[in-house]
Amino acid sequence: MLICPVCQNDSWTEVYKIKEWSIGECTSCGFARIDPLPLRENRHELYSQEQVVTRNIKQLSHPQQFSRAMKRLFKKLTRRDKSKIFFKLLCRYLPEGSKILDIGCGDGSFLRSAQARFRGTGIEISQYLADLARKEAGIKVLVGDFLNAPLGEEKFDGITLISLLEHLDYPEKALQKCFDLLNGRGVLLLKTVNYGCLNRIIKKGNWTGFRPPDHVVYFTPRNLRRLLKKIGFSQIKISSWALNDNMYCDARK
Repeated sequence: MLICPVCQNDSWTEVYKIKEWSIGECTSCGFARIDPLPLRENRHELYSQEQVVTRNIKQLSHPQQFSRAMKRLFKKLTRRDKSKIFFKLLCRYLPEGSKILDIGCGDGSFLRSAQARFRGTGIEISQYLADLARKEAGIKVLVGDFLNAPLGEEKFDGITLISLLEHLDYPEKALQKCFDLLNGRGVLLLKTVNYGCLNRIIKKGNWTGFRPPDHVVYFTPRNLRRLLKKIGFSQIKISSWALNDNMYCDARK
């Protein structure tokens, strides 16, 4: 029996069917997840060099090509570069020299830009991507699942989850661990797909945010705020636009 991590409800309804996966939605709070979930011991296989390269070069349909082109134009017009957005937010919240942790750091592109002002550490489940990140001198990257990462008693002033939350089969445990790893006035910054956006409602099962078995969970601004409050975050700011497939969130202890 699946229990909703946001509201502990055990009643679900199937709203979409994508290949062999169902998209189930909590009947109480609207949190959604794929069913069945991929086996945890096989998760790293989704981020092997072969899988990463295949996703980057996969052939897109004409509608998908048009959608991607429009997104790039939108980002250019609004200057919504995610690395710059997160760097500016960290500068707003934290003094120079603060310790930051980038979970799911990929090839280290964000950490490379952030290390000019902050002391950064990354965690990446993909050995291939971690090796790319380590090519930049001064970037410390741990390889493995964040929930099992050997961080010991280390604390951080800021933690970033950039396009990662949707990949986590136990998002509540990951967010709780982030809370525990933060210093007293630490800040968590994240970006994730917005299940509550108008694009998903219009496109239904063809929504770009649906990418099983890579994307496994889906939040709306409302239920994400609810979960963060339940964990203990006291100051939560969520930015979401109706036609944007993603949302941004700042949360402080």
